[in-house]
Amino acid sequence: MATNAHSAKAAADHAAEFGHEAFKTTVDRSIAAFDGFAVNSKLNLEAFADSVGAAAECAQSLSAQAAAYSKKALEDHVAITKKLAAAKSVQEAFDIQTGYAKSAMEGYLAELTRWSDSFASSLQRSLKPINERVAAAAEQFAVR
Repeated sequence: MATNAHSAKAAADHAAEFGHEAFKTTVDRSIAAFDGFAVNSKLNLEAFADSVGAAAECAQSLSAQAAAYSKKALEDHVAITKKLAAAKSVQEAFDIQTGYAKSAMEGYLAELTRWSDSFASSLQRSLKPINERVAAAAEQFAVR
């Protein structure tokens, strides 16, 4: 009977030790996972902040471009108005107006192209930090 009790105690001790090790391993893995989650969350927030900063720079740049174009367009309009007022004939006024309309439209289309290029470039810059985080997350999940 003592032998049975002794072997039962040994089996119970072995099971308790095994359970303790399994619990410890699970807790260690959980802590490591939460640490990884915290690090990734911090990196994601930094990437988001960088992205918002780049988007703000984009908005500021486009705003400055729009203001500069508006100022130039107004100055051109005032100059053409003075030329029209000084025109000596209807034909001359018509030629001045036609030339202005053509140059204004060409300038407007060139400015739109420049804004479009600036916007596309700025959008790429603002999305770059987020794209890098997505790629890093995909790489981490691929490894697991």
